[in-house]
Amino acid sequence: MRTARAKGGGPIRVLTHHVMRNAMLPIVTILGMDVGLALGGAIFTETIFSLPGLGKVALEGLTNSDLPQTQGVVVFAALSVIAFSLAIDLLYAWIDPRIRLE
Repeated sequence: MRTARAKGGGPIRVLTHHVMRNAMLPIVTILGMDVGLALGGAIFTETIFSLPGLGKVALEGLTNSDLPQTQGVVVFAALSVIAFSLAIDLLYAWIDPRIRLE
């Protein structure tokens, strides 16, 4: 920050281009990891409050021994976590140009 200010950067430019970019990486990481927790917690939340959703479908598939339904929910959840992880990795490269996608 000191160098950017010494080069003549205004306070808003220094804040947005130097401070926020470095501060966003851990925030994006935590948000990316929370996607898996949210999918896992959906089963309990939807069961307790009797809400319709993916967690309730998964629980019904497990209690009824419906293997294709359970597999579908698991595959969908896994693909969702993979897609969010890919999006987070691409977001890293956009936030911090020092990170290269190779």
